[in-house]
Amino acid sequence: MYIIYSDGKDACYNEMLINIDNAYEHYYSYSRNDRCYFRIVIKLNDKVILSHRYYIYNTKIIKKCKLYNNYCFIYNFIGHASRNGDINLLEWGKNSGLPLKNNEYALYLASENGHVDVLEWWKNSGLELKYNEVAIDCASENGQVAVLEWWKHSGFKLEYSSLALNWASKYGHINVLEWWKNSGLQLKYTVHALDWASRYGQVSVLEWWKNSGLLLKYDEYSLKWASAKSQVAVLEWWKNSGLP
Repeated sequence: MYIIYSDGKDACYNEMLINIDNAYEHYYSYSRNDRCYFRIVIKLNDKVILSHRYYIYNTKIIKKCKLYNNYCFIYNFIGHASRNGDINLLEWGKNSGLPLKNNEYALYLASENGHVDVLEWWKNSGLELKYNEVAIDCASENGQVAVLEWWKHSGFKLEYSSLALNWASKYGHINVLEWWKNSGLQLKYTVHALDWASRYGQVSVLEWWKNSGLLLKYDEYSLKWASAKSQVAVLEWWKNSGLP
């Protein structure tokens, strides 16, 4: 017996074909677009029987098809629930004895998507938590100030890199830049902060940095990238900035 995973009503992925009678020997990759549905495939000689489409994160389906025996499903289960803020599903998984051990990706997804309640659930779950700098970096990239505030007061050791401020600059998140400036935490950033802001036309970000009182880090690529991307407003800003 086999199952086919897909993320659309009529989609079919040959690479997603998994023998659920021997699932541990097979793997299916994770993507931002959940493969949330599957069909049962039964091969009988020269015939194939294909079932209706089932929602993979329905708890009844999980139990009926014994999907909890599949390591890859557990990995995607954790990611799906955390990314979509589904605390009820996480609670069900924990109470059902699912091995929610590999949760590093879960904390990153919850942070990236602004799910403070999910982060709080993981913190209070009693499970061993795994995380790295990606969680805070991506929260900054996506303008998730509430998540940054949660991490700051979580009691956990804060892991982050220069990408936090660099990405915030790239995507125009002045609220994030302001949060970092007032956070009292060590500010990590490189020339990419102003270079990327220039490349992507973030004039307001450039102005923020100029008025921030922080050390400005930039190089010739700020103007080169702005020119290459026809960011005339950025070039005009640099011309009138008074910066060397």
